[in-house]
Amino acid sequence: MTAFFANLYNELTCECGIKALLAFAWSFILTSVGYPETAVIALLYLFAADFFLGFSRAWQSHSLRGDKICAGAYKLVAYWASIAIFVQADRVLLNAFPFDVSLTNLLIAYLGVNEALSCLTHLQYFGLPVPEYFIKRLRKYKEQVEITADADPSKSSRSR
Repeated sequence: MTAFFANLYNELTCECGIKALLAFAWSFILTSVGYPETAVIALLYLFAADFFLGFSRAWQSHSLRGDKICAGAYKLVAYWASIAIFVQADRVLLNAFPFDVSLTNLLIAYLGVNEALSCLTHLQYFGLPVPEYFIKRLRKYKEQVEITADADPSKSSRSR
């Protein structure tokens, strides 16, 4: 379980600057069209799309593994627990500051960007014509996540 949280942390923090900028943009757009319900639904759709695309990819490449499916279920629970915690933090901040601060909106957008990147990776595998710039960035991103996960001491002690 510790390895799962370490891997999730690595995935979420890798390229966090770019993800944060995209999250701010997505948060702004969704705020304009009916936030937060729209964002939560979009995150749920992205998560489901990522799961089914990943499952289809693993099925097609004959690399279906139960631990990956369990990791997806744990990730869903971790996402929703994080959102619940941020909702409570927003309530505290609303009482502490005279202006509206919404960390929940930013978290939902950030998680959505993370899921969208994963979906793009899967779609590129299935032959979606993704611009070369995005392919290079996605490969670099995936390599950084894998390097960070390989450098994680809890994972290396597990493999011994």
